[in-house]
Amino acid sequence: MKPIYVIGHKNPDVDSIAAAIAYKVYKQSSDEGLYIAAAAGELNEESNFVLERLGFEAPVIVRNVRTTVEDLLDNEKIVYVTAEMTVVELSNFMQQHRLKTLPVLDDKHKFLGLLTIGDLAMIFMERLGHGRDVDNSPEILREILGKKVADIMKTRDLVLFESQESVAEAKKHMMASRFRNYPVVDEENRYLGMISRYDLLGMKRKKVILVDHNEEKQAVDGVEEAEILEIIDHHRVGDLQTIMPIYFHNEPVGSTCTLVAERFLNNSVYFSPDLAGLMLSGILTDTMIFKSPTTTAKDRRVAAELERVSGLSPLEWGKQIYSISHLEQHSEEELISEDLKEYVSGNTIFAIAQVETVDLGRLSQRKDKLINAMNRLCERYNYAFMCLMVTDIFEEATELIVAGERSDLVEEVFGYGDTAGRIYLHGVMSRKKQVVPVIYEALRKEQII
Repeated sequence: MKPIYVIGHKNPDVDSIAAAIAYKVYKQSSDEGLYIAAAAGELNEESNFVLERLGFEAPVIVRNVRTTVEDLLDNEKIVYVTAEMTVVELSNFMQQHRLKTLPVLDDKHKFLGLLTIGDLAMIFMERLGHGRDVDNSPEILREILGKKVADIMKTRDLVLFESQESVAEAKKHMMASRFRNYPVVDEENRYLGMISRYDLLGMKRKKVILVDHNEEKQAVDGVEEAEILEIIDHHRVGDLQTIMPIYFHNEPVGSTCTLVAERFLNNSVYFSPDLAGLMLSGILTDTMIFKSPTTTAKDRRVAAELERVSGLSPLEWGKQIYSISHLEQHSEEELISEDLKEYVSGNTIFAIAQVETVDLGRLSQRKDKLINAMNRLCERYNYAFMCLMVTDIFEEATELIVAGERSDLVEEVFGYGDTAGRIYLHGVMSRKKQVVPVIYEALRKEQII
């Protein structure tokens, strides 16, 4: 059974991780599919802290969901022969299983070579010497049948693929060769199965459910080749396209975990106190303990139910999550990249990163280095400009640091800061609601003019 990955955005935060785990549990409660909670990148400190305290395993990290050779394989039992078998045993085996091609494996299932019925026939024909030794054919056949598989298997000039090789690359090699079947191995040369040109016609894409995002720039690499089954999100509608109509739940609330928890509650699906605590963590971090302007009455209502089930105090638990962040131990690029999202408007690509803290002064001595790092990232990824929101949760304010060739556009919108490119924004806490829409509107007006 092929897995279905429930996965959040790149640079995953607590809400993204918690939503993936919780929605995987919800789906498995009513579906026989194989659901796997996944992350599109390394987990941050807050996520690791929450998972460890509540007793959850970290989601599997999936960096790419492009269609690979492994996706062409079926789940049938692997049939193979060993190098020590005689040709007589091989012949009986091939007739029994009605196979024309067989892999030769060792006792650890590592690939050694390949045998085809055509190779056996060619060996016999070559020993007949183009008909000169036809009278000796019984002896020649007896000699061949007495050989071991190791003596006749093909080990050179084979075309085989590694499981994680892209289908596009495999197709190119298939078109350049004329073999009927192609062995597939993993990175340790263990045999996984056989594919053919016919398998390209029935190619199965990786299946994913996206949570906490719906824009291609923020999605796991290769999402354009995957089959998106569902999207659960609370951000603006982005640019992802799907093959078929799908279930798409997008609602302006403060957290994806609010929407996932609501599914449990509305459908009377049981969830444990620990899972309640996990979903509560997603709500608390995405709403900045209910101080973000994205917070809605639904967030508070659902959080109150999760508080009751989990036994956690939202204020105290939220403070614990935020207090474990060790900003001083991270490089400037690590700080910026931990919660960074890319956006596209026409031909303009820009990025907004956010660091949440309980003390703006913790980063005050590093601002020049942060700006230098941001300028490097703008050059590396061709961003027109970049913003870093340093948000103080309890002061309910953000210091906006800008960099890049078009940083002037951000300064025109939010007001000019000091000479180091820092703009203090009282009451601004939400990237999604208070910064991104303003920048999009400014870009739209600029393109019209």
